[in-house]
Amino acid sequence: MNMYLCINLTTDNWLTIISLVFVAVGGIFIYLQWHKSLKTRRAEFINQILEKLRFDEDLPKSMYIIDYNQGWYDGSFHTSDLEISIDKLFSYVDYICYLKATRNISSTEFKIFQYEIKRICVSDSTKNYLWNLYHFSMKNETTCSFQYLIDYGIDCKLFSNDFKKNKSLYPKTLNF
Repeated sequence: MNMYLCINLTTDNWLTIISLVFVAVGGIFIYLQWHKSLKTRRAEFINQILEKLRFDEDLPKSMYIIDYNQGWYDGSFHTSDLEISIDKLFSYVDYICYLKATRNISSTEFKIFQYEIKRICVSDSTKNYLWNLYHFSMKNETTCSFQYLIDYGIDCKLFSNDFKKNKSLYPKTLNF
C-alpha cells in the first residue's frame, strides 16, 4: 500500500512537470510572437514618420528651401507664407527630436532622420530663426516651440554652446 502511494505521487509530479514545461514553451512562443508584432509596429511607425517627412505635400518643399536658400530668414519672414511652411517642418522635426530625447525611438531608428535634421541645423537661417524664437520665448516666460530641435542642435554641436545665453549671437529680428 505504501509503495502504491509513492508511485502515484511520482506520476502526479511528472504530470505536473510536463504540464509546466508545456506552459513555459507556450509562454515563450507567445512572447516571441508579441515581440515580433511589436517590432513590426515600430517599423511601421518609423515608416509613417519618414513618409511624411520626405513625401508630404509641404515638408519637402520647406526642406528644399532650407537646403538651397541660405538667406530665407530675414525681416520679411514673419509676414510671409514661408513662416507657416517652415514652422510645419520644424514642428515635425522637433517631434522626432522629442521621440529621441524620450527614448521612444532608438538611436538606430533616429539615424533614418539624421540627415534631414542635420541639414536643417547647419543652416545659418535656421540658427538665426531658432535663436530669435528661443529668446523671444524666454522673454515671455514660456518654452520655445522647437525646444527639442534646439537641444539636439546644441548637443550635437551644430549650434553654438552659448546659443541660449548669448543675446547678441545673431541679428535680433523679434521683439525681445
